[in-house]
Amino acid sequence: MRILQVSDFVEVVNGILRETLSGEVFAVEGEVSGFRVSQGQWVSFDLKDDKSLVNVFMTVWQLNVPVEDGMRVRVFGLPRVYPKYGKFSLSAERIELAGEGALRKALAMLRVRLEKEGIFEPSRKRALPKFPSRIALIASRESAAYGDFIRVLAERWGGIDIDLYHVLVQGERAPQDIVRAIEQAQDGKYEVLVMTRGGGSLEELMSFNDERVVRAIYASKIPTLVAIGHERDITLAEEAADVRGSTPTDCARRLVPDRRDVLYELSNLEQSVESAFLMRMDKISALIERSLSAPGAWLVGRSADLDLLTTRCSSGVRQWLGGLTERLTAQMRLMESFDPNRVLARGYALVRDASGKAIVSVRELQDGEKVTLRLADGETGARIESKENVWPKKQQQKLI
Repeated sequence: MRILQVSDFVEVVNGILRETLSGEVFAVEGEVSGFRVSQGQWVSFDLKDDKSLVNVFMTVWQLNVPVEDGMRVRVFGLPRVYPKYGKFSLSAERIELAGEGALRKALAMLRVRLEKEGIFEPSRKRALPKFPSRIALIASRESAAYGDFIRVLAERWGGIDIDLYHVLVQGERAPQDIVRAIEQAQDGKYEVLVMTRGGGSLEELMSFNDERVVRAIYASKIPTLVAIGHERDITLAEEAADVRGSTPTDCARRLVPDRRDVLYELSNLEQSVESAFLMRMDKISALIERSLSAPGAWLVGRSADLDLLTTRCSSGVRQWLGGLTERLTAQMRLMESFDPNRVLARGYALVRDASGKAIVSVRELQDGEKVTLRLADGETGARIESKENVWPKKQQQKLI
């Protein structure tokens, strides 16, 4: 028979528990009771069901979800006997909410707390740029939401540089992945940050209700546009964003105008300005004619002055109107020149690599690399057989 000291016995028991019941292979699910925080750093509560109860212990920094009595949770960790008091407990490493009721309750608690901090305050929200040229897109490249956003954006405006930050959109690692992408996009080269994913259950969308994600969006240096799920799904990430899109498609519509609407408005503006000034000229001419036709020696003596004034006024107004018309016409031509399809129609092609990034220099290409060529009437694949830097280095610097 082996005789053990009490401390040795407790150490042996803890070793057996650690080897056989790891937090990586099991979790304990139950109802929270007696939740408390001691000294601002130690969290403890009882986890119970209809027949049994076990004490749970962890630090406040490991608690990544709001918890209160009555919630149903899953606790991941290691069972152990605390040597000093001989008390059996479950040392938690992380906690997950179990069931939609617990998720909604925790979500409501977090919303109230963040609302008190002013994170959802409408007055702090920024407007999106009218015509963005480069955006950071946080999404999963495999998702339908990503495809819908890109398609609608190209149909409405086109010519925008999009840098995709591919992330996980659900699961334990998703919040950290999303936060990292948001932080990487704060390097000053983007005009707006867009985040989107498709619909799903409350549990599947919980990554976008994570406090870390919400605070990262709130801290963004550039305007944020977020569309998560369907129109009825509203996440805390969307509430914290500067602008919310009801769907990924609506997200694209909010980001850019339709080029056809812009051209139509410019055309109407030109016609309205021209019509307004022509009407004004007609009124002035009619007034002058009435004045000249009135009896009286004084009017007769100054008819020459009035004729000269009329000529100068008409000439000045016509000249001003002509200049305004030319500027409006130039603006319309400039807007039309933004359309990448016009450039492609002249025989040019847009080259993108396998990730969709636009290629602007032969130095970015590798022999044998597969690329996509976008022409005026569609896209085709190609492979780089050889490359040659057409412009010598000095000439390139001179052009720049």
